[in-house]
Amino acid sequence: MKEVESRKFRVGRTSTRQAVLDRLGCIPLNSRPFNFRLWSFDCCFALFSILLSGAALAADPMPRALESIEITEKIGEPIPLDLTFTDSTGKERRLGQFFQPDKPVILILAYYRCPMLCNLVISGTVNALKGTGLKLGRDFVALTVSIDPSETPQLAAERKAGHLQALGEPTTDPSWAFMTGADVQVHALAKSVGFGYSYDEDTKQYAHPAVIFVLTPAGKISRYLYGIEYSPRDLKLALVEAADGKVGTSLDRVLLSCFKYDPALRRYGFYVWGILKGGALVVFAMLSALLAVLWRRELKRGTV
Repeated sequence: MKEVESRKFRVGRTSTRQAVLDRLGCIPLNSRPFNFRLWSFDCCFALFSILLSGAALAADPMPRALESIEITEKIGEPIPLDLTFTDSTGKERRLGQFFQPDKPVILILAYYRCPMLCNLVISGTVNALKGTGLKLGRDFVALTVSIDPSETPQLAAERKAGHLQALGEPTTDPSWAFMTGADVQVHALAKSVGFGYSYDEDTKQYAHPAVIFVLTPAGKISRYLYGIEYSPRDLKLALVEAADGKVGTSLDRVLLSCFKYDPALRRYGFYVWGILKGGALVVFAMLSALLAVLWRRELKRGTV
């Protein structure tokens, strides 16, 4: 009796559900016939909609402020060292004054009122420098130049104090200059390193790429490092490379022969030929030492 009632309940529930579906004009999936033509039409329509949306997005013009935002690498080319800027103390300084023999230079183009990106670039540089083992002033010099000609030395001094404190250096250390300058001077410097930037009237901000430049002691462009976070190893190798091995330790110079900058990956990677040359030199040195020991032994025995 219970089994019969249970069956009646299931049948009644199914019938009720079917009645609701019929009233709504729905057809159960298990009873719906497959129509290949209709299915093909639906797929083509969906694909057409996607392509149309993509074409509409591609047709949208790029904002004018972003059209010139690009980096044109100019490895090996010099920057104009006769350009003058105002440092954080209000003194006029010529770029050439910051370039010393055997000391590479880190150059950062940013602006001090930047709400986010510029601070991330400078902070990323500071964090990477902490892991290099190199010391500001002894091993390298750093320059930060504002791309906003309306900014003041007082604002530059505030930003300098904060970042040098984070680096663990005196907040007035002259080895890292934070400078401002006229629009003509800034554009000339930016053009020399291939740094494209533009002012956006809508947001009242500058659009610019995230990159730092490593320069040789002679003022030539040696390396571009991209992003807002930099590997301490990459930054250290870039500085050692720019100084032609005259900063850092002997191990750093050995590592530089085993690592080579990969422009595609934008980082230093293992240089197989350098490793092979280094290995060959080690083997040659070991064989030379072994032959010297054997030669001296034979001399003592009088057989030579």
